[in-house]
Amino acid sequence: MPDSDLDLDNMQTLEALQGLLPGFVYQLRRTPDGHFDFPYVGEVVEGWFGVDRAALKKDAAPLLDCIHPEDREAVMRSSMESAEHSEPWLQEFRMQSRDGTVIWLSAYDTARRLADGTIIWTGFATDITTRKELEAELRQSEAQFRAFVETASDVIYSLRPDGVLTYVSPNWTENLGHPVSAAIDHSIDEYVAPEDLPACYAFLQRIADSGKKESGIEYRIRHQDGHYRWHTSNVSPVLDDAGRVTAFLGIARDITERKETEAHMQRLAHYDPLTDLPNRTLFFQILDHELTGARRMGQQVALMFVDLDEFKPVNDQHGHAVGDMLLRLVAQRLSGALRDSDVAARIAGDEFVVMLPRFQSVEESRAHAAAIGEKIRALLADPFNCDGTEVHISCSIGVALFPLDATDGPALSRAADAAMYVAKNAGRNQVVVFDRAVHGAEAIGYRGY
Repeated sequence: MPDSDLDLDNMQTLEALQGLLPGFVYQLRRTPDGHFDFPYVGEVVEGWFGVDRAALKKDAAPLLDCIHPEDREAVMRSSMESAEHSEPWLQEFRMQSRDGTVIWLSAYDTARRLADGTIIWTGFATDITTRKELEAELRQSEAQFRAFVETASDVIYSLRPDGVLTYVSPNWTENLGHPVSAAIDHSIDEYVAPEDLPACYAFLQRIADSGKKESGIEYRIRHQDGHYRWHTSNVSPVLDDAGRVTAFLGIARDITERKETEAHMQRLAHYDPLTDLPNRTLFFQILDHELTGARRMGQQVALMFVDLDEFKPVNDQHGHAVGDMLLRLVAQRLSGALRDSDVAARIAGDEFVVMLPRFQSVEESRAHAAAIGEKIRALLADPFNCDGTEVHISCSIGVALFPLDATDGPALSRAADAAMYVAKNAGRNQVVVFDRAVHGAEAIGYRGY
């Protein structure tokens, strides 16, 4: 399977994510014939489960077989169901090491299905054994429950039906900075982010209506210093003899680190980690959206393919560190030449694209695109200082206009790509605006969508 089919298969990216987490990052792949392997898994699995990390790249069975027999069916079934419904997967389950030690994991991942039917789950797992052991003890003894309340990292609280706090455990202060006394007899309105309050009250109303506990509500709650932390809560109702809710008891867990990691993973799926520009996937989504709006409003859009000239010799002569710095500096100059409404992206090694939207006429779009193209060409022709190394490059730019040259994204990309190759073949370091009568779009191999 080609690497270009994957969004998060860059090993350095996954290693960077691994450094953010106390557990391990993993990427699990299921091929159409039902075979599982791990393109990537954090090295801690070797110590935890006694498996050979390298062998897992060929066959996932040694690690999957460590799932506790009583949990294995549920884990595999729910994971496949999440892939079928394109939903994130979050599961708590047991694993067994070779010496029989049981480790509880909390695993979160998202699945992608490739065109050939391959499914790839990318996520992370953390060791929650200590918490699970504490929960087991909690069920056994009220005395142990009280000790847990005083020492656990989770916040235990109680609410009146109207959302007023009547109890918070001491670690409320450790987690959020507020004194316990400042919370008692105060409404959750004072702490929960205003945007999240409707969902929280709807959650409590569902519990009141059903008389049953619920879990999984996620919301932001204000720290004493003003920033917001992410919490998730499990809540049970306290009922009187008539079945009416008299209070709510809840356990809140801080999930800020998980939410930040999810956001980081989401960003890595749509942005180039080297230049911080949108990647190929995000750019062409934006282009399609802009073309739909332009079609409806009768506006023009210009698309520009920017290919660096003689970039490979820079890597060969100065090394990849200089080459990477050069790409970052190119991205900065490229972005600095654009309007706020314009979008630049890196779609391959030394290939960039620029979209210039919302022009009212062909003449305006052609003139502006040619001017911006020439501005970019001149900027990239100036020397670059890469940590004391002076580097000289140039670029070849192809420009195509919507709807004059093409009426959809793929055709517009072919036209811009064709014009860029004309610039390359004409001596490089120049801007060429597509002319169907002269260039044609079908004669050039297309590398866009």
